[in-house]
Amino acid sequence: MKSPDNGFVGVGIYNVKRTHNFGALIRTARVFGASFVFSVGTRNPQEQSSIRAELTLPLFHFTTLEHFIGAIPVNARLVCVELTPGAFDIRTYQHPARAVYLLGPEDGTLPDAVMRQHDTVILPGAYPLNVAMAATVVLYDRALKA
Repeated sequence: MKSPDNGFVGVGIYNVKRTHNFGALIRTARVFGASFVFSVGTRNPQEQSSIRAELTLPLFHFTTLEHFIGAIPVNARLVCVELTPGAFDIRTYQHPARAVYLLGPEDGTLPDAVMRQHDTVILPGAYPLNVAMAATVVLYDRALKA
């Protein structure tokens, strides 16, 4: 996914609760060729995967959403991934060439103000997926449509 034709992609979680979910996200990001991974918030005590995938791509941590949003590359679009009414169905969503995907926490949601200002996609199904699995679906969908 890093070729010039496909731009770049970053993926991360807001207020991740469980370290193993963030580790799984790092592994998924590496498999799908993400350019970087990030976390936002103060709940994640460690940022690593069981196979040390965090050593193979840039990893960023932001303590607040404001710092994170301010650091998004100016030529990228923030895409929120959340189970919320009015979101774009990922099955018909056209991924931006340069995207930064922000997933909500395992036990909560992204703030409404952030979702109103940026594209928000929803995955199929009536129930939420595990946050790391949701990232896998998003990156797989992006790869299929590339």
